[in-house]
Amino acid sequence: MATVSNWIDHLSASEVQGSVYPGVGSEGVLVIIAILIWVGWHVISSKQEDGKMNAIVRKKPSANDWKSNITDG
Repeated sequence: MATVSNWIDHLSASEVQGSVYPGVGSEGVLVIIAILIWVGWHVISSKQEDGKMNAIVRKKPSANDWKSNITDG
């Protein structure tokens, strides 16, 4: 296992070239992927909620239908 005694010399070495972690420079791609997932999540959620609301509308509940949910207590 290699040890590093001087970080400045290590990071300026030709084989390292300042890369401290894998994937350096791909942050922009990751942000774009995250935004696409976020927008996709909202589109899917909206479609699911619209489907549920359309199912309720198809039942055509009246203004007094909520009373049938009240139990005699």
